[in-house]
Amino acid sequence: MTLRWGLVGFGEAGRVIGGVLAGAGADLAVHDRALLDPARGPGLAEAISAIGAVPVADVAQLADRDVVLSLVTPATALAAAVGFAPHARDGVLYLDLNSTAPTDKRAMAAALTGARVVDGVMTGGGIQLDGARIPISLAGPDAAEAAQVLTGAGLTAAVVGAEIGAAAALKMLRSVVVKGMEGLWVEALLAARELDVVEPLMAMIEETLDRWSTRDFATMLVTTHVAHAGRRSAEVAMARDTVAGTGVPPLLTSGLLARHQLSARGLAAAGHEPGAVPPTLAAALEALRSLPADGTG
Repeated sequence: MTLRWGLVGFGEAGRVIGGVLAGAGADLAVHDRALLDPARGPGLAEAISAIGAVPVADVAQLADRDVVLSLVTPATALAAAVGFAPHARDGVLYLDLNSTAPTDKRAMAAALTGARVVDGVMTGGGIQLDGARIPISLAGPDAAEAAQVLTGAGLTAAVVGAEIGAAAALKMLRSVVVKGMEGLWVEALLAARELDVVEPLMAMIEETLDRWSTRDFATMLVTTHVAHAGRRSAEVAMARDTVAGTGVPPLLTSGLLARHQLSARGLAAAGHEPGAVPPTLAAALEALRSLPADGTG
């Protein structure tokens, strides 16, 4: 059976994903609320038609679709699901690919009672990649079928969890690392600029990072954190004071100090031997997970 596809949202990401689907010959109808705008609507309809899809101004016109993808803004993702709910036929595969919180994904599933909702996120450079290469992570009871239909249409998809919200959580935790590094680089380089050491700092960090794969680097940091959180707290305190001394607010370094001090107090209270490095990442995480939230015994 030839699937009938629907797409809600024709912004930057929607144009990329929609272009892949239409390019693969999919029967694609696209709804975007901007189609109702007298000023923007005609141009948007022309752009949708140009990729080989059919523009529909009323979301009710997606009622006959077998698969519906939502690619709106995170702030409007839940509203889009609620708006489509009265028109969703029983069994429609509804793939929310927006970067929202796990609670929002579960709320969408609750709103779309007759649909088979799949929690999806896009990562790995996002819309700057060729559309067919954008990694799409999926979760939920119907994630395996969703992955099959997406890959069949030329996209790249994989199942990462059985429960709705798991893919969204994965994206949020990725943001902890990636956006955290973004903030750390901003804070460190701003302070380095004030001290006129930007290039030496870049070279020093580059030499460190280039020695490790990402997985090995993360493992090294977390396992040695268990061993040396107490000793490193003093260095992080000096790092915070160095940043503050340049006039740059030490927002990230203050958080780093709090994390190290929390671990140090908890490990000491638990009787962990200073300098003892756990043998694996799993062992290190278990040691940290078992610590009280306030760092006391």
